[in-house]
Amino acid sequence: MTWVLACAVTSAPLGVAASATGAIASTPADGSTPVESALKRCSQSGSVVIQAAVDADAQMACEGVERALQFLARMGIDPPPSTAMDIVEELPGELGGRAVGCYLRETKKILLLSYHTFEAGGEWFRVPVDRELYRSAAAHEMAHAVVGCHAEPTGLPVAAHEYVAYVAMFATMDPVLRERLLAKFPGTGFVNTLQINDINHIVNPNQFGVDAWRHYLRSTNKAAWLREIITGQVVQELPWEGP
Repeated sequence: MTWVLACAVTSAPLGVAASATGAIASTPADGSTPVESALKRCSQSGSVVIQAAVDADAQMACEGVERALQFLARMGIDPPPSTAMDIVEELPGELGGRAVGCYLRETKKILLLSYHTFEAGGEWFRVPVDRELYRSAAAHEMAHAVVGCHAEPTGLPVAAHEYVAYVAMFATMDPVLRERLLAKFPGTGFVNTLQINDINHIVNPNQFGVDAWRHYLRSTNKAAWLREIITGQVVQELPWEGP
């Protein structure tokens, strides 16, 4: 299966209800018996709380979250005051069965597939799925949440969101895995900023991510460059020509 990562979805979050034990019972999309989940506060970034049925999933997600927050902090980009992440068996709406995770603009919540579901997809970025890739997916989605707190909900093109999120993901990925993954995607990255657009992202999200990383590596002042993207100074909305 070819997984993608989604950004800034406006769908409503999955419903949850409090159970008698004080944990959280999430209702599966197929209407089967709810699965009790526990809440985990990431140790280094206490502002991030993860709801997960499997503690190992929450722990891996926390590791990815903390990597992303530390990297973006070094770039001079502050985190949101609080972030909630739900680890789910299926994403809502049209993302179900095709995306690894998503950031919900309306609620500022992250949804991330469980590791079991992610692993069942077989591979991601043309390499076999493993726990390090899962941490990277969590880092990517956390970066979206950080970008989201600095940008108006509809004021920043998706491509700008994705550029920063992919850079954070590759910057914090295990170097051996990163080189193995990049070898699957030949090329030198974006030639100019006009190529950083929503169409290129939609056509091939994974190639977009690789191209964004390689383009970022060529920037002179990397921290200032990422901040410029987040403030909307670089990526422009493509003009739309109606019928």
